[in-house]
Amino acid sequence: MKEYRLTRYELELMDVLWRRGEGTVQEVCDGLERELAYTTVMTSLSLLESKKGVLRRHKRGRAYVYRPTVTRQQVSRTVLQDLREVLFENCLPSLVLSVLSEAELSEEDVDALGKALEEIKAAK
Repeated sequence: MKEYRLTRYELELMDVLWRRGEGTVQEVCDGLERELAYTTVMTSLSLLESKKGVLRRHKRGRAYVYRPTVTRQQVSRTVLQDLREVLFENCLPSLVLSVLSEAELSEEDVDALGKALEEIKAAK
């Protein structure tokens, strides 16, 4: 399994592109919650394409359009694996319990989690 290690800032850029499907530098800038310089975003997108391989680009007029080459799920696997290994001493139940203890779960959420656990048990 390929690992995708992205910084929080890079994840913010990727989030905009995952939501949009693709976008120019200006569209990514507009989609961010915080204001960043156009050139900063342009450089970062270029590095995500050339160095980390998580974006592909094509030319539209004078602008490059960036599109993710990896899914949110692929990246989240690496992030969760790192969290589990580094912060939770490779203990998956500790990670899950930590997340659940901080969440405001509805009755439907609890039911869905219970159902998912039953499906996991049945598959083993």
